[in-house]
Amino acid sequence: MKKLLVLLPLLLAVALAAGVVGRPAPNVVGKTLEGKPFDLAAYLGKKPIALHFWATNCPPCRLEAPYWAQAQRAYGEQLTIIGVDVQDITTLALDFVKEHGWTFPVVQDATASVAAAFRVTMKPTTVYISKDGTIIGFHPGPYMSAAAFENDLLHVINWRP
Repeated sequence: MKKLLVLLPLLLAVALAAGVVGRPAPNVVGKTLEGKPFDLAAYLGKKPIALHFWATNCPPCRLEAPYWAQAQRAYGEQLTIIGVDVQDITTLALDFVKEHGWTFPVVQDATASVAAAFRVTMKPTTVYISKDGTIIGFHPGPYMSAAAFENDLLHVINWRP
């Protein structure tokens, strides 16, 4: 019974993910942590997108944060990375971004409405969107290795319909 309770959130996340992969990405309109306007539609049609949902109170998010800074440096010309900070205090989120050297845009999701639109039920979660705006991948939970993380990034960068 205890194992089932531990696995239930992951199973739910995977079941929900199955419903979004292959569908058009919902449009995200809001503000970045710096207060600038943000519209996901402005990024479509240029490069594939990694939409990374995270929060400062999420220990796994802290563990994988360096992967994202490194990915931006290594693949920023081929892939757009966008962070989505879910239900955080802005100053804490800005400190987190600075601490980890993130240079990509981070959208503030104070009400978790963006997370809900993408059926994100746990943090961290990464949603991968093709250049044409189709959701082509969904990774609930943290990456357990840099190799697995890089493998997903390369899959998205090289994805063809």
